[in-house]
Amino acid sequence: MNFLSWSYYHILISFVYTFVCISVYIFIGISLYKITDCFVDVKENKILKLIAFIGLSVIASVVIYVSDIVNVVYNLIAYIVIMLICYKGSIIKRISPIMVLYPIIVSFNFLGHVLVQTIFLRRILALALFWYVIYNVMKDKILYAKQYINDKAWILIDIICAAPLISIVSTIIFTGYDEKYKAYIIAIVCIFSNIGVMFLIQYIVDSVKVRLDNKNYRLQYDYYKSLEEKQLEVRKIYHDMSNHLQVISSCIKNNGTQEAKVYFQNLEQKVTLYKNRVFCKKNIVNAIINNKYNLMVENHIDCSINISIDDIISIDDMDLCSIFANTLDNAIEASLKIKEPSNRKITVKARINKGYFSYAITNRKDQDILTYKETIISSKSDKKHHGFGLQNLKDIVDKYKGNIDISYNDIEFSVVVIIRDK
Repeated sequence: MNFLSWSYYHILISFVYTFVCISVYIFIGISLYKITDCFVDVKENKILKLIAFIGLSVIASVVIYVSDIVNVVYNLIAYIVIMLICYKGSIIKRISPIMVLYPIIVSFNFLGHVLVQTIFLRRILALALFWYVIYNVMKDKILYAKQYINDKAWILIDIICAAPLISIVSTIIFTGYDEKYKAYIIAIVCIFSNIGVMFLIQYIVDSVKVRLDNKNYRLQYDYYKSLEEKQLEVRKIYHDMSNHLQVISSCIKNNGTQEAKVYFQNLEQKVTLYKNRVFCKKNIVNAIINNKYNLMVENHIDCSINISIDDIISIDDMDLCSIFANTLDNAIEASLKIKEPSNRKITVKARINKGYFSYAITNRKDQDILTYKETIISSKSDKKHHGFGLQNLKDIVDKYKGNIDISYNDIEFSVVVIIRDK
């Protein structure tokens, strides 16, 4: 082989080696990027998404040595900056992936350097395999973490993860080369402890889902119980129908036409009150609206309801119920504060059109809206246990990456929700 051929051979080998290394780095980045997405959503900006991807790729691949304060601390700072700038949600939710994942990142990068320190490609291949296994084993366990775990639960999880984070960072920084075996033990413990935290996250998610399912089943039970009671009342009315007709007939014969008319109107209103209405074909939503509708009728609230959501498939039933229940509760509460019943009015519209679920509710009001730092707060004295309706609604809309618009003037309050029906 002549010199020129030998040079081409080395160039080809270098090119292949570089290509493989870059591909492995991208694979590592994809794995950590997807795991992070289970915790919190990245912002809808292509540049920020690219920054997040590249940043996570580098963070997951940095070599960690004994007494390596630079890589450990600077890597942590870079991780925090990326999560705060590139991801959305509360500060707690954006910091939580760091608390759960960074001890694992530091620990394995440290152990990986020790175990395969002589061959660079072997180290990053081991790193890629590690994150591939972590993602595929844990994705089903943390898949719904961002949807079902609130800030309070994340704070508790972060407190648990604080010990492994502080332990591995301080151990690597302050352990000398002669005692590096101590760092090996701490690193192994940190990996297993934070993987255990992911199993804890799965348990919390499952517990929340069970609680919401029970609430959903309770709602359906109450609905069918109410329906049975209504049917019983209607049967009683029909059973006594001959008596009612005799009273009306007697009034007419005795020239009591007005009395007969009033009696008939009262009878009609009673039958209407106990009649079950079909607002849409989704039973659980129909149950919510029937319950609220009867409450509105009883309190002389003029209500207009127009719903066509029979084909909706992407929004979970529990979330759909929360949208209707929270907004209707707020609208009824505001309406009941209006002293003159004739001024009470609520309008509800919902439909599926061109792949989007749209929901709009408007109610009249006669009191000022209370706000704090541009956030609407409850007017009830017990604010500790009230005022979460709109925040829950916003959380649901964010969960499905939809849009919510809240507007009000001196006489009306409106909420409009638009969610893509994927």
